[in-house]
Amino acid sequence: MRFAEHFINMVWNLVSNNWYSLLANGQALGFFKSTRGVKQGDPLSPALFILSSEVLSRSLNKLFEDKAFVGFGMPKWSNPLNHLAYVDDTIIFESAHPDSLKKVMAVLGSYERISRQLINKANSSYYMHANVANSLFQAGRDAIGFARGEFPFTYLGCPILYTRRRKDYYNDLIKKVKAKLYYSKVLDPPDNILEHLHKSFARFFWCTKEQGRSRHWAFWQKLCLPKEEGGLGFRSLLNVSRALFAKLLWRIITTKSLWYNFMCNKYRKKELPTVV
Repeated sequence: MRFAEHFINMVWNLVSNNWYSLLANGQALGFFKSTRGVKQGDPLSPALFILSSEVLSRSLNKLFEDKAFVGFGMPKWSNPLNHLAYVDDTIIFESAHPDSLKKVMAVLGSYERISRQLINKANSSYYMHANVANSLFQAGRDAIGFARGEFPFTYLGCPILYTRRRKDYYNDLIKKVKAKLYYSKVLDPPDNILEHLHKSFARFFWCTKEQGRSRHWAFWQKLCLPKEEGGLGFRSLLNVSRALFAKLLWRIITTKSLWYNFMCNKYRKKELPTVV
């Protein structure tokens, strides 16, 4: 990456000059030198990780300079693409051409040798369209060495699929929403918490980025009105919270359960149910 020799020597001195000691009964038993890595919490660690990831990214992009390399099929005028990476999660796009797959694996092998970071093959998979011939599946498995995965799979929390959107593809989303609904059903969050959530919703609706200032062209309360009244029909969490609280209050009044008996005897007694 054309770093100056001075920078390389400085980084190497920091990495190779780590000493550790073991404590036994509160006493240090000598020191020993680390053979790899930096100290935990060292601010240099994320910088080195980013540099090593940049080496992998550039090496994969350099494959396009090889005329014999057959990459992932892209629209005619779009930029070539063969990988996306976020932290330590990397997804590589590639054709089923066996020789090209071997070149990709050669880049990954070279990265392992240089960085001493090993690919977790147990958590890595390769994916192909269901209509691909079995011979290509076999050739891909022989070239890659990973287990075959099935669509859809999740990358950075987002389901990746190519077929029609079936309900079972979104089971994780349904479970998460139901969990949040249950949380709202049994607790009554303060109004300031709900207002904070409303601000987050409004920022998501009006802003193009998470941070920074933006112009909100209408109040959130206005957007929560029905469309017939000039709003967009968004749900107000304040109204939802009141409705769920009313349902909880109805359970207190009508349900004769162990929970009801405890709550009434401890908190309600002769007071109104709303006091609880």
